[in-house]
Amino acid sequence: MIKFFGGICLFISLLFSAQSIPQTSSELYDDLLRLQNNTTVMYLAAHPDDENTRIISWLTHEKHVDAVYLSLTRGDGGQNLIGTEKGELLGLLRTQELLEARKVDKGRQWFTRALDFGYSKTATETLKFWDKQQILADVVWAIRKNKPEIIITRFDPNSNGETHGHHTSSALLAMEAFDLAGDPKAFPDQLKYVKVWQPKRMFYNTSWWFFGSKENFDKANKSDLYSINVGNYYPTLGISNNEISSKARSKHACQGFGMALERGSDLEYLKFLKGDKPKTNDIFEGIQLSSEGGTFKTQMDKTISEFDYSNPQLSLNNLLQVYVLLKKNNADDLKIQQVKDLILQTQGIYFEWTTKNGFGTFNQEISTNLEITNRSNATINVSISGSGNKEILANESYKATEKLKLDDVKLSNPYWLQETPKNNFYVVNNPEDIGQPEILNPIKKAVTINFGPTKIDFNIPLKQKTVNPSIGERYEPFYIVPAFVANFDQENFIFSNQPKQITVEVESFVVNSSAKVSLKTSKDWKVSEPQTINFIEIGEKKKVLFTVEPISKNANSFIEAIVESQGKIYDQSLNVVDYPHIDRQIWLRNAQAKIQNLDLKIPNVKIAYLKGSGDEIPSSLRAIGLHVDELDLKNWNPSLLKNYDVLILGIRIYNTQPEMALINKDLWKFVENGGLVINQYNVNRGLLTDEIAPFQLKLGSNRISEEDAKLKFLFPNHPVFNVPNIMIEKDMDNWVQERGLYFADDYDQNLIPLLEGNDTGESPQKGILLAGKYGKGTYVYTGLSFFRELPAGVPGAYKLFMNILALGKTKK
Repeated sequence: MIKFFGGICLFISLLFSAQSIPQTSSELYDDLLRLQNNTTVMYLAAHPDDENTRIISWLTHEKHVDAVYLSLTRGDGGQNLIGTEKGELLGLLRTQELLEARKVDKGRQWFTRALDFGYSKTATETLKFWDKQQILADVVWAIRKNKPEIIITRFDPNSNGETHGHHTSSALLAMEAFDLAGDPKAFPDQLKYVKVWQPKRMFYNTSWWFFGSKENFDKANKSDLYSINVGNYYPTLGISNNEISSKARSKHACQGFGMALERGSDLEYLKFLKGDKPKTNDIFEGIQLSSEGGTFKTQMDKTISEFDYSNPQLSLNNLLQVYVLLKKNNADDLKIQQVKDLILQTQGIYFEWTTKNGFGTFNQEISTNLEITNRSNATINVSISGSGNKEILANESYKATEKLKLDDVKLSNPYWLQETPKNNFYVVNNPEDIGQPEILNPIKKAVTINFGPTKIDFNIPLKQKTVNPSIGERYEPFYIVPAFVANFDQENFIFSNQPKQITVEVESFVVNSSAKVSLKTSKDWKVSEPQTINFIEIGEKKKVLFTVEPISKNANSFIEAIVESQGKIYDQSLNVVDYPHIDRQIWLRNAQAKIQNLDLKIPNVKIAYLKGSGDEIPSSLRAIGLHVDELDLKNWNPSLLKNYDVLILGIRIYNTQPEMALINKDLWKFVENGGLVINQYNVNRGLLTDEIAPFQLKLGSNRISEEDAKLKFLFPNHPVFNVPNIMIEKDMDNWVQERGLYFADDYDQNLIPLLEGNDTGESPQKGILLAGKYGKGTYVYTGLSFFRELPAGVPGAYKLFMNILALGKTKK
């Protein structure tokens, strides 16, 4: 039987249509082995980076089956070690990192519509934030679409309260979906697009950390566990499975998961959960991996047995026969695209359609370059849309430059971000789109190659191609954007009853253009007049300054940027996520920012900042008028601190910056001489030095994940609650995502705990905010999530941070 995967086709075809990653003969042979098998295994967990790449790679390289990783979320609520992206933009980055990992381990990627709302301590809490039935429907949908024989969860369904609530929820949802996917009464609306599917069995992937330690796991009775050796070496590939896995794992750069390559025998363990229990250690017992007899199996056996590593071009006729059989049998698009890619790769046929532009807009005309190179040993006949039939000789290229009018295009935008999420759930209007990692709508060039009696159609997507003398070629997606976009320089503006200048950067994608720019907000604000600006070149950016003045006290509004040109209104901002290890991503959203007028008193202190893993606190402090200098650890000199009252340490600085171990004594000297050091949260695992304070301070893993958890002022008369802003406990309302994390666990008696709080049902914690005198100065450690609260414009967080800054000595 050749399974039909339905909605998988769009993502796979887009993967295929892009420039193929060059592969060796051994890798092509490995692809052939996967082509012959029809079995799918689904690995299921909660977040990007939860997946076990060792098992996924073992499935695709050792067993040569289709492996799908279903992540419930895109990781939007996590943290970022390489930049400042948070929320939806972080979700974009982590989605692409997952896709890069799948390119390495040869698995496929899938999602539900669940929004990652941040850390949750129990599945009970998680499934209150998520609409359980909606997420369950998405898991059932993923099973019915992908038709896995085996499901493997990363987490134990019986672990509620022992790990992240999202983790346990993923396993609980998988347990229910295992049965419901085969029940026609469950989510019957899905059956317009898919058929019911019943997986054969289900496991969870246990590990030593479920047992508390490696020692405990070594001693544990494993007689009820199924073992997999994920360290097998593949001589034809010249690499072992765990090396492939390590490379895939390292693609999760924003989570700091870069790792050394691992080699040698290594075991993974699976615990049976439900379904048909294998009687042997073989998790595939009773499952036919490949087609059962018939013409297709005969042809695949012939194709594999006759594959010539030294001359893979000889496989053409066999692969054409496979292609014809797949089409005749109405095979799923996954298999058809796999064989099409194999045909191109074995024949050395290369496609490329590029432009130097990264962005285009409606009705614009751009220059493009088409290349079709025939590196096979025979002439090929090609039909190209817009260019007719071409005969390309062996090892020759057809190249053409042509103008392209962008007159039938749609704006580019991630499909799950086109509407505002509801109830921690992304809105996707087309049911068949649900689950796809991305749905690109590239402009494509249709090409047909005539292989004798067999004609095969291909689509070449338009890409941006740049050549940098230091790194060589780089390809990026080509995006359709509005003629004008406007971006505020920050997402939140805090006012203190005084007017302020706000900067809007306008970018034009139209040559020789003119536009009027204005700001729109509520009646509580006065905004300066619109301004007209002119552009000469495409991609030109200009900054426009507006004066905004609060009229009402405690005004809280949104302000929008409006661009008018030739009778049309443009009101979107262009948000770009661009790193070398992923394809550049964009998100078009409303061009707006939050503006608040707060009765906020700002201390007169000079601030130095040492950045950790990337946060936006320096810009948040500058936005309210504070002067903040960011110091360079690479060029450290203790004399740098002499002109400052306060030194702020960025989040996770002791996890990410090795230099900190070398300069600590300079920091403590700064405190001793009268300065203030504010040390924001660090993770207790992976500290690069244990000395993170001038006296004893040990971090724990405690956190308060409920953003509305009550926080008690332990010393209400302490300056941190009174100078210069008088605080009340109500000021701790309306925080976002969480209270804080990695609170202090054990600390010197000179450190005073100032706050106490806890999540529902837990004991009070006091290591949330600590302050202590050291010499003439003050040292503060805080696990409060200021890195989220200040960029989000949370008023109480600003008041508290100002008061913490005021603990520093003011220069006269």
